[in-house]
Amino acid sequence: MNFSSALLTNRVSCACVYQAASVAALCCAACGSPQEDELQVLQPCKHLACVYDQEAQEFTFKSDDFKQRLAFSKTTVMDELDTRMLAQLGYGDELLALDLTRAGCWSRELFAFDFNAD
Repeated sequence: MNFSSALLTNRVSCACVYQAASVAALCCAACGSPQEDELQVLQPCKHLACVYDQEAQEFTFKSDDFKQRLAFSKTTVMDELDTRMLAQLGYGDELLALDLTRAGCWSRELFAFDFNAD
């Protein structure tokens, strides 16, 4: 048994983002593309793995890769999506999760960007 790999766990980075102006779009950390248009309709780039509405407790977007990982792991999101659960799906330091809070409407969403996306 390889003890070094048994003791090392995948680490997913997460940052909290607060937006005072709810009309400003969150941009991809990898390519800089805005993830929403001016009407806040999601316009995902190739790096976006998922968007999870923490308040409604539902996904508003899942990439094909994310869907496959979720199905393969048979993991169910019961409450908030967090870095521990993203690590269980096999993500590591190639994924950046941004926990976005918007002022005015006080919504909380988690945007996860995969830097390894093709």
